[in-house]
Amino acid sequence: MPHSTASTITIHPLTPPAGSTYDFGAELHNADLENLSAADAEVIKSALYHHQVILFKNQHALTPKAQYEVTRLFDPLATGYGHGKTLDAKRSILHPDLKTIPHQPEVQVIGNGHVSEFEGLTDITLKHPHHQTFHKDVISKEDDRDNTRFYRWHIDAALYELEPPIATSLLAVQVPKTQYQNLRYDDGSGDEMKVPRGSTAFVSSYRMFEVLSEEDKEFARTTKVQVCLQQL
Repeated sequence: MPHSTASTITIHPLTPPAGSTYDFGAELHNADLENLSAADAEVIKSALYHHQVILFKNQHALTPKAQYEVTRLFDPLATGYGHGKTLDAKRSILHPDLKTIPHQPEVQVIGNGHVSEFEGLTDITLKHPHHQTFHKDVISKEDDRDNTRFYRWHIDAALYELEPPIATSLLAVQVPKTQYQNLRYDDGSGDEMKVPRGSTAFVSSYRMFEVLSEEDKEFARTTKVQVCLQQL
């Protein structure tokens, strides 16, 4: 009998918790990311375009090759990495924070602490980015065990004369499960929320554009940036 052309992957939009109004994100169930069919690929691509952020749970054993291939579903011509084939300290602000997988250089490792072995990397020490290295006004060292801030908003590409990929992916191999911090916005609003250590926050660019004034929307739609490079 011929193989089924239908995908078994199901899409489950995230439900905002009480008091929240976010309207993006979805979990995808029954996905074998190591062995995706053409039908699976179409479901995954459609889900990302409709929900902006998609989540596959229980993938900690996913191979770097499979992670790279899933990312390439959205841009088959993307054969490099947003920072180039390797991370150049002179070109990438993230260079001190990342380690390159030897057999899959498009995949980088980020974390905190000593790792004896991971995907061909041995005896490495990872240092996670800290808000004190980026913000002008920081939480005191006495308080930053229980309190934190966003490190910085970004997309996972340096874009220094490099074409950005359409999509990017993060794989959580090991994260703290019981320790929480108080995340402070420190933007004058006084907003705070409890987050697990090692959290990554996502923001919808669609929603950001919607809340702009009409004047700022016009500015965003029509403004162009010209970059001039000069060798010193």
